[in-house]
Amino acid sequence: MAKNSGDSTIKFLIYILLFLIFILLMLLLFIIPSIKEYKSKKSDIHRYTSQNKHLIEKQESLSAMVEQYQEENNTTIKSFSHDFNQSAFLDFAGKYFSHVSLVEGNVTSTQSQFQTYSFSATSQAKTPIEFYKFIDALDRYPSIIKINFPITLISEGQAIELSFSMSIYKQNN
Repeated sequence: MAKNSGDSTIKFLIYILLFLIFILLMLLLFIIPSIKEYKSKKSDIHRYTSQNKHLIEKQESLSAMVEQYQEENNTTIKSFSHDFNQSAFLDFAGKYFSHVSLVEGNVTSTQSQFQTYSFSATSQAKTPIEFYKFIDALDRYPSIIKINFPITLISEGQAIELSFSMSIYKQNN
C-alpha cells in the first residue's frame, strides 16, 4: 500500500505542477497583456480628459469674448440688417450740406451674407469742417456706410463742391 500511496502522491504533485503551469500560462497569455492594455487605455483617457478640459476652458473664454464683442458693438451689428432709405439719408446729410444729391450705382454681393450698394454723392458745403462733421455723424447713422476715395473738394466762390462715392452694406435675409 505504500507503493500506491507514493504513486498517488507523485501523481498529485504532477497534477499540482501542471495546474501551476496552466495558471502561469494563463497569466502570461491573457492577464498580463490585459493589464498593459488597461494601463494604456487609462493613460489615453487621462490625456483626452485633460485635452477636453483645456478645450472647454478655451470655448468658455471665446464665448465670453464673443458676448462682450456683441455687447460692445450691438448697434453696429443691428445696423447691418437696417434697410437704407435714400430720402432719410438725404435729410440726414442736409443737416451738414446745403445741397445733396445721390446717384445709385450697382448692387454687389460680397461674400454670401452681405450686399453692397454703391452711391455717388455730390454736395455743397461752406467749409471742409462740415464734411468732417458729416463723416463723424455717420457712426450714429442706422446703416453701415463707408466713404470711398477719391473725395473731390472744389472751391466755387463761397461754397465748396464735394463729390465722393459711398458703399452701404446690408445683410442678406
